[in-house]
Amino acid sequence: MTIRPIPLRTLVSAIGLSIAIVTAVTVPVAYFAIGYSSVARVLDFKADLDARQVSKYIYAHEELWQFQQVRLIDILHLANGEENEVNKRVVDSAGKIVVDERHPLAAPLIERSRPIVVRDEIAGRVELRASLQPLLAETTIVGGLSILLGMGVFFAVRVFPLRVLDQTLGTLLRTNQRFDAALNNMSQGLIMIDKHQRILVCNDRLIELYRLTPDAVKPGSTLDDVLQFRAARDGLPGDLDRLRNTIRLQLGSGAASTFILETTDGRQISVNNRPMPNGAWVSTHEDISERRAAQAEISHMALHDALTNLPNRRYFQQRLEQHFDRRERDQKFAVLCFDLDRFKSVNDTLGHQFGDKLLLQMSDRVRECLRDGDMLARLGGDEFAILQDSINPLTDTSALAARLNEVISAPFDLDGRQAVVGVSIGIAVAPTDATDSHELLKNADLALYRAKADGRGTYRFFEPEMDALMQSRRRLELDLRNALASNQLELYYQPLVNLETDRVCGFEALLRWKHPEHGLIEPLDFIPLAEETALIVPIGEWVLRTACHEASSWPNDIGVAVNVSAAQFKNQNLALVVTSALARSGLSPRRLELEITESMLLANTQTTLATLHQIRALGVRISMDDFGTGYSSLSYLRSFPFDKIKIDRSFVHNVSSDEDSKAIIRAVTGLGASLGMITTGEGVETQEDLDYLRREGCAEAQGYFFSRPQPASEIPRMLGMRAEKPKAVA
Repeated sequence: MTIRPIPLRTLVSAIGLSIAIVTAVTVPVAYFAIGYSSVARVLDFKADLDARQVSKYIYAHEELWQFQQVRLIDILHLANGEENEVNKRVVDSAGKIVVDERHPLAAPLIERSRPIVVRDEIAGRVELRASLQPLLAETTIVGGLSILLGMGVFFAVRVFPLRVLDQTLGTLLRTNQRFDAALNNMSQGLIMIDKHQRILVCNDRLIELYRLTPDAVKPGSTLDDVLQFRAARDGLPGDLDRLRNTIRLQLGSGAASTFILETTDGRQISVNNRPMPNGAWVSTHEDISERRAAQAEISHMALHDALTNLPNRRYFQQRLEQHFDRRERDQKFAVLCFDLDRFKSVNDTLGHQFGDKLLLQMSDRVRECLRDGDMLARLGGDEFAILQDSINPLTDTSALAARLNEVISAPFDLDGRQAVVGVSIGIAVAPTDATDSHELLKNADLALYRAKADGRGTYRFFEPEMDALMQSRRRLELDLRNALASNQLELYYQPLVNLETDRVCGFEALLRWKHPEHGLIEPLDFIPLAEETALIVPIGEWVLRTACHEASSWPNDIGVAVNVSAAQFKNQNLALVVTSALARSGLSPRRLELEITESMLLANTQTTLATLHQIRALGVRISMDDFGTGYSSLSYLRSFPFDKIKIDRSFVHNVSSDEDSKAIIRAVTGLGASLGMITTGEGVETQEDLDYLRREGCAEAQGYFFSRPQPASEIPRMLGMRAEKPKAVA
């Protein structure tokens, strides 16, 4: 038999009604009973008193008392006072009425009687009667008040507690709703089970995670029921019994646990079990598939190049370290570092998007040359590296390097545009060339540097001497950094001769380095290093300031020419540097000439041309140095109005024996004349060279035929030279 629980509201109402009824009935009944008892006691007392008084009178008048009605009435009144609400009657022993004061009374009535005892014999009886109507009236009033009191009690017991109950239940309901909302809007699935593995609480997210139904996880269900439901519906990632036993062991241990559960559809669920003091458990379940996928993607991005998806430098370094850690005895592996020759020109002429396409195609070509286990990585820009495992350096690595040179040098088709690049390769072999990953990669870089120095388009194996040369270069770099601060740099000047007046019209400033140990170092031995290390920028500023300062003491018709490198043009403050040098020295802008090369324009045409126009606006003259050695000179002459064209010394030096050089000189001087530009021939060493330049209409000449570069102290002497009196070449 099932006992249905009584609703709390009904129970409270029943209790309130019961109390109200009891109050409404009990109070008047009790009042009437108490009143009736009181009236009865009074009548009993009066009856006793009357009986005693009459008994005394009879004792004194035994013969005549039945005939003394008036006296008996007085005695009764004397004993009880004037009480009209009580009827009295006296009868003798024979039942004859002696005194009867009865008058009509409202029903109901109450009667009491007492015997009259004289000399131990009953002589008669006193009878009293009173109406209960007043008591009933009072009881009725009390009953009405009791009903009101009962109603008050009912409302007090039912309404107010229920109101409090409603408020409490409302608060509990709202709290429960908030709890349910919080529970069911969690990003994690949650399930609470008791110590018998029965479900106490389960939220919607857990149902959604495992594709369950609400009935499958209703309170009272067991974990075994849930596992069987999942096994029947979607299957489990493992054997049901094994999974059940694993869960039981974890819960039975009483210790918190965290593990990753893989579902049959490939999702990864993080399960976190935490025990509670009463033996129950709370378990949270979170789908971390997207997070782990994102972490894997981030990890991949951290270790791979964004463009080519090749391993990056960090990943490559890790693989190298692993190879050193796991290398078997006598096992060798090699690192081939390579970068692309002439790749910069592809970016500059076609654009970076085509440069990226070339890198992608090149990566595909290189992958086809590799064996399983080899690794190609992009270290940055156009610099790549290959880890070649288990090799014979003289055969396997050399063959791979030759193959790389072949496939990379083949033309690339970039959306209909053809590009040709080359490759320089540096090779280092472990453990012969290095005992750790950093040293191996460094030595491969040194070999790459040698391959570039040897003419590019080739490969070189690391040799210990390369490290010595690099150390020497590093020491030279450190010395060069100190040279500027230690006043070791000095400007030499080579005269420019006007072929029409045969007199010096200006000087070209040439940098020299007076090394405290190695003596005078020529520019070709340290300027490339300065450009690679960006030292050329502060050195170039020093040259510009010094040349302007020293030229300010020369005659006003004598100018000074200063070479400017591409690195200086990358600094967008070059125009400000020129302005500052002129202002500090007081040199007229028309006496300053800046010489640039075609390669500088090739590096960044728009930015360079904008800077040139800023400087030209100051009044400074601009000349193109080494004209004819590039492949797009004419386009640059059209894009910027140069003041001077300097014919490269390679053409002037061969003018006596090379007809092509003569033709080039003739063409350049004619071009300069048509464009209104001065032409200067460099590298004049003989009278024949000078005569030919003069015949072809060249305006200026420069070379050892006139003078080698000299310090500033020789300027006055060189200003007195004339072209018709050439000095012997020193």
